[in-house]
Amino acid sequence: RMMRLAAAIMAKSDSPEPVIIDIGANVGRFTTAFMAAAKPPKLVLAIEPSNYVFAILKIVTAKLERVRCRKLALSHESGEVQLKTPVKKSGSLRVGLSHIGDGDGDGDEITAFVENVQAKRLDDLLTAESITHVDIVKIDVEGAEQHVINGAPNLINKTKPIWFIELVQARADNFTGSASDIFQQFIGAGYHAFILNADYGWDQITAISDATDYLFVPVATT
Repeated sequence: RMMRLAAAIMAKSDSPEPVIIDIGANVGRFTTAFMAAAKPPKLVLAIEPSNYVFAILKIVTAKLERVRCRKLALSHESGEVQLKTPVKKSGSLRVGLSHIGDGDGDGDEITAFVENVQAKRLDDLLTAESITHVDIVKIDVEGAEQHVINGAPNLINKTKPIWFIELVQARADNFTGSASDIFQQFIGAGYHAFILNADYGWDQITAISDATDYLFVPVATT
């Protein structure tokens, strides 16, 4: 499924060698799927804040020369934030649910492992990495989507890449955010919105739905 999803996202880009930013890369499932596509990216910048998960990401992508891994959280301002990784009753980490919000997970956890991590604005990170053009941005940050977007006004309004974003109100609540507001922000910035259908094509929509994943494509390239 991940391979088909990555291919469907990349099919919306006209670039023969897209530059991709994988925010919330986790252990690299999306990153490796992007790199295995029919038209491999020129670069994937994989961003993951968790010490434990980042170590796995580095191993998984070690032989992929076009992948850069950065241990960071992305937010609306630079500084240091606390990253919480829920711990299950069994004692294992819920590595896919690390977050910097106030929530503590989905009910199966009894506590959280907390670590301090560096945070940067996405626009500032791209400048530091000398990345002047971006074709695709994937975001899965457990409710912190608005913080990431607020740190990337140049990217969303001027560069205008394709964005694939998980929007779940229950997770946005950890930041007193609104999934619907983010959806409307993209529409207002000149994007069309799509959700994936059963055939791995894209159905255009005009309002947020009960879907969890949305593709925002700048109007000029739809």
